[in-house]
Amino acid sequence: MSGEMIRFPDWVYRQSAVLPYRQGPDGLEVLLITSRKGRRWVLPKGIIEPGLTAPQSAAKEAREEAGVAGSVGPQSLGRYWYKKWGGTCGVEVFPMEVREEAAVWPEATLRRRQWLPMEEAAARIDKKALRRIIRRLPETVSAEPLIRAAMHEPAVVDEGTTPRLIYLLRHAKAVAGRPARKDFDRPLSAAGRQAADKMAEYMRLADVEPDLVLCSPALRTRETLAAVQHAFAEDAPIKFDRPLYMLGARGLLNRLKRTPDRVGSVLVVAHNPGVQALALALTGSGDSRAQARMSAKFPPGALAILVGPGGAWAELAHAGCELHSFVSPGNL
Repeated sequence: MSGEMIRFPDWVYRQSAVLPYRQGPDGLEVLLITSRKGRRWVLPKGIIEPGLTAPQSAAKEAREEAGVAGSVGPQSLGRYWYKKWGGTCGVEVFPMEVREEAAVWPEATLRRRQWLPMEEAAARIDKKALRRIIRRLPETVSAEPLIRAAMHEPAVVDEGTTPRLIYLLRHAKAVAGRPARKDFDRPLSAAGRQAADKMAEYMRLADVEPDLVLCSPALRTRETLAAVQHAFAEDAPIKFDRPLYMLGARGLLNRLKRTPDRVGSVLVVAHNPGVQALALALTGSGDSRAQARMSAKFPPGALAILVGPGGAWAELAHAGCELHSFVSPGNL
């Protein structure tokens, strides 16, 4: 990225966190974790992920960052702000009564965690607004009967109703065609490679984690995938389907319908006009401004994130998805 500062879409700056607590021998205790660099004490937090509510997304972060799970209250305790990625992130904080504590968790090698008396925990936090939120915890716990009635256990979507995530990525800009070169063999241009790098950074921060990648085998789509692939935390199976080079919206939809139901999210890397037409065909609700931009133009390197209903992929239908976001390299 050559040190370039990217301003991301607004949804990236909307985040949620949990305030993990338990009853200790001497009163309320709060669990804090260290930041990745180990310099500060923080709460488990992250971008509100597509298809999840703010409490559900925060509960997911608690499992990944702190290795804890429990009951998450649906009512926010408050909000605090911090500067990052060229903007200001707003974080809604939700109470979590911890009931499970794993010995090993995904970020165990990156962070430390520690249970502390409430006042000591508040004193270790450098954000005044967050210190105030922590000190309001006794009010929340004192309303225990009301909170317990509203809590969901745990605050993670049941597997049977987990939304389907569809990531539709158009290849980045390719070099112009020449008589001596087949269209299928056109590589990315220098500008296209830079744009793909921008999108990779966006996809990393947006937690784009496909369970399956369907990619056209054309050179420009393969090079786009290679540029963004390092953004994924885990390797996903990749299928280079020759028909994706030519398929329109109907063919792409039929291909998605054949996705095994064990797959929760799919990244499609393909071409226009098929990608744009499919995104518009699937969108039935969601961000209206993003939909207007997507209808007008789906530039090279652009990514649409759609949230589909849980259930079988075969049931995926026109206008059956919510458009979560639409971003192109020029928007960053």
